Amino acid sequence: MTITPVRRTRVTLRCLRDDLQLELPPVEVDLGGLDHVLVGEARRLAPTAPRGQKRILSIEHPLVYRVRHGRWRGATWLESEAARFWLCAGAQREEGSGEDAYEQFAALHRAQRLLPDADDRLRDALERNARIIDAARDSIDAALPEAFDRRGHDIAVSFAGLVDARLHVAASDEEVWVAIATQATDGRFVEERLRDVLFGLVLTAAEAALWEPRADWPSGELAWFEVARLGLRESPS
Repeated sequence: MTITPVRRTRVTLRCLRDDLQLELPPVEVDLGGLDHVLVGEARRLAPTAPRGQKRILSIEHPLVYRVRHGRWRGATWLESEAARFWLCAGAQREEGSGEDAYEQFAALHRAQRLLPDADDRLRDALERNARIIDAARDSIDAALPEAFDRRGHDIAVSFAGLVDARLHVAASDEEVWVAIATQATDGRFVEERLRDVLFGLVLTAAEAALWEPRADWPSGELAWFEVARLGLRESPS
């Protein structure tokens, strides 16, 4: 089955600092959700972009499109495969000024400073991981009591709607099994370091004294896209 990721609005770090004159917030903040009129207009256009937008003709490749709100002018680029709609540049057009914002954007492109770079993609990945980890804490708090109540049964849980997992508590209460998918629902892979953090959150919350990787599963088989760990809890004294 082909997974179609939901298109997201992003702002390049250069645009954020240089054009919008905004401070870089911590990774828990989604740059695409910032409270700025030009970012808001990009969010509005994102689901159907570039339909209804005009090209910046001075940029031949890739296809970069105009966005505007009041005196603000912007340049946007759709990274189709990653479902990211980028606000790459912004400028305010002063009344009576002969300066053309779109020529400024073309100059940025010629200097190879317009499109997102490796730092922008890293920031996107860090934000995504932060969302997953933050949501996982709430999901674990809700799912673990159910897993203990339904010993011997699998409990499905989803972290931020992106990473699927299963929990299984053995009848003795001493074994807590966790399986985590290696591919997220947005089609991207769940990197090993993120999985390690999620395993740690679950097994720490379950008060497991130690844990180990496993290639089996107590109620059946692991799916080909799952990895599992078994946590051992101390026996009641």
